[in-house]
Amino acid sequence: MKLLLSNDDGVLAEGISALARELKKEYEVFIAAPDTERSCVSRAMTLLSPLRARAHSLPGLEEVPAYGISGTPVDCVRLGLGNLFPEAEMVVSGINHGPNLGSDALYSGTVAAAHEAAILGYQAVAVSSCSYAPKHFDTAARYAAGAVQYLQKNPLPFGVVLNVNVPDLPMEEIRGIKIVPGAKIDYQLEFIEAADPKGTPCYWPPRARIPGDLTGDTDERWAMEGYVTLTPLGYDLTNYETLARMRAEER
Repeated sequence: MKLLLSNDDGVLAEGISALARELKKEYEVFIAAPDTERSCVSRAMTLLSPLRARAHSLPGLEEVPAYGISGTPVDCVRLGLGNLFPEAEMVVSGINHGPNLGSDALYSGTVAAAHEAAILGYQAVAVSSCSYAPKHFDTAARYAAGAVQYLQKNPLPFGVVLNVNVPDLPMEEIRGIKIVPGAKIDYQLEFIEAADPKGTPCYWPPRARIPGDLTGDTDERWAMEGYVTLTPLGYDLTNYETLARMRAEER
């Protein structure tokens, strides 16, 4: 099995190297990732300028072909599968530096990279550590390898990506695996107003998290309790209940 690895933290990020070190034990791996961090760009694509791909020799992974690409995570997957590594059979995106739980997956470039592969007809996994400064990438990498093995035996339907979130804990402290839906995650709406050195007003994006309901059967709740969460994500944004109501009203 030949795997294409990508992310949104950049080709030099520690997470993608940890992922490659683990997966190359059993698979042939290639890397096509952004040349710098492009977190939270979701499904953005480059249309009006050419992409450039620069070969990298990653420390300890010199035998793994790797490219840093001047585009978004979606660009990286498309260029990787279409031009650089067309022999790849599955895509694994990550390991993201920080969780991609619930509705955060809508913004994540790491999840978008995997989802692009899924709607191109490939099996795909997105893997995230639940810490923004992870200490246990090895744990997340081992669960990523388990997810690849699972998809080899149990392929997901067209357009579905497996979103995996792993607590930043030693392997022996992981409490188990939960297969759960995503939570609704909210952040402070109001931007932080400031002034630049010339006195011109500017607005910093808010980062404050609004506490959610941690009692429901969701990925956020179980990840906070030390479980690896698995959530299958589709691409169809249609709300069928509303569609049916609107059609009924039209008659």
